[in-house]
Amino acid sequence: MKYLHPKKIQFRIPISEDFMLIQQLLMVSNLPFSDIDPANQHFIIAEYDGEMIGCVGFEAYGQDGLFRSLAVNPDYRNLGIGKLLTDEMMELARGRGIGKFYLLTTTAEAFFTKHGWNVTDRELVPVAISNTTEFKSICPSSAICMLNHL
Repeated sequence: MKYLHPKKIQFRIPISEDFMLIQQLLMVSNLPFSDIDPANQHFIIAEYDGEMIGCVGFEAYGQDGLFRSLAVNPDYRNLGIGKLLTDEMMELARGRGIGKFYLLTTTAEAFFTKHGWNVTDRELVPVAISNTTEFKSICPSSAICMLNHL
């Protein structure tokens, strides 16, 4: 684990060249990346000293969003980067009219619960989100569905 100065963490919208790095980070984090498409998702990346140390994304469906792809470089985990990225994404989403976020997780239920998310029934997810690739085929049916009201 590395030490980092919190004021040196920068957040930005990725450019097209960043998406290969995002996919690599998702792969290292055992998260799905096959359907990552800058035309369909909004991403934020976290950088420290010019190095991408984390990312998060969402897909918008009216006032509902599919929160996805929260990943932190293994060398920077347990330093609060995931929470900072989540907060940045929530702010971006609010500005774009998102009122509720849904997600699927197989490994991070405790993290999201700690940060205000609640488990919800997959059957209660809006149709547009339940028809996404992530819900239909990428994440297993055993994945936990969670909801956050912004």
